Parts: sequence; C-alpha cells; structure tokens
Amino acid sequence: MRADAQKNRQRLIDVAVELVLEVGGEPARDAIAQRAGVGIGTLYRHFPDQQSLLHAATRHVLEKSISAGEVLIGTVPDGADALRQYMHLALDNGIGAVNILHPLLEKPDWPDLRVRAARLMKSLVGRAVRGGALRDDLSERDIVFGLTRFARPLAVGLPPDEERSLAHRHLDFYLDGLRAQSPGPQKPLLPDSR
Repeated sequence: MRADAQKNRQRLIDVAVELVLEVGGEPARDAIAQRAGVGIGTLYRHFPDQQSLLHAATRHVLEKSISAGEVLIGTVPDGADALRQYMHLALDNGIGAVNILHPLLEKPDWPDLRVRAARLMKSLVGRAVRGGALRDDLSERDIVFGLTRFARPLAVGLPPDEERSLAHRHLDFYLDGLRAQSPGPQKPLLPDSR
C-alpha cells in the first residue's frame, strides 16, 4: 500500500475511535470521512462495509494498548507503577471504544490478541501483587473490568478532554483503593455508642 494510502487508512481508524468515544456508539461513515479530511470514496476503498471499519478500529486499539503494556513490563521495574501506567495508556489509546464496539461486531474474536492480552494482564497484575503493593485477592479480571468501566464515556455530553481527564482521575482513585493494607485492627466507621 502506498504511503499516502496507508496514512489515510490510519487516519480513518483513528477518527473512528475518536468518534465512537464521543458519541458513545457507532459513528456515521460520513462523519468519519469528514473529520479525517478525506472523501467518502476513500473511506469505502479502505473499508467497503461498516464491519470492516469497526473491526479495524477495535483491533487497532487492542494492539496499541497491548504493545504499550508489553513495553512497560520490560522498562518499569515496579509492578504497581507498571500497571498504573498501562491502565492510563490504555485509556489514552481509546480502550473504551472496544467495549462500545464489541457488541456491534459480527465476529469479535482475535485469538492472537487474546493470548497476548491474557499474558500481559497476568504479568502486570502478578508483579504488582507479588511486590506487595496491591491486594493479594486482586485478579486480572478485576483490572480488565475496572478499566472497562472507567473507559466508557459518561453519556452526559462532556467535552472529550474533560471526559478523559475525569476517567484518569477516577482511575487513580480506584488504583489507590486497591493498595495492599498493612495488617492490624480495623477502626470502626462510626464511633462506638456504648
């Protein structure tokens, strides 16, 4: 594929992800082409039907997020910090679009990405728990579903920048709440009335 054609294809995918997160659902093809700065014919040449576009957008977000996490495993020695950085990068990479698009896809299965994602999450969560920074009952599933909740648009009409800023803020609250607690007596929430 020529460089300019590859650039247009990537721009269409990036815009599709942006619009999915903005509208909280499947964006119109005309809106994607317009925002990408290409004609509708260019969009149809790259993605002859809506399924091919949605699959490409979903796969792109997954690959980008998984690759970022794999880099962090090799470069960030602290397990809890690596997990936190991964989750924030996944938000920035548009991981929320995967949750929105998944039910719209006819065949949402990428065995190669599932294997990589499972290995990544096992490594990230395992390192953080073994290092003592996070609760020992934390599972990969807890992290995946927690991230899914933070990555979805709130559907209240916030500007995209504000939406993402809130997602990052709430993600930090969540991760701080998962920190391992030192053993000791629990203090009652309310004073004893005896």
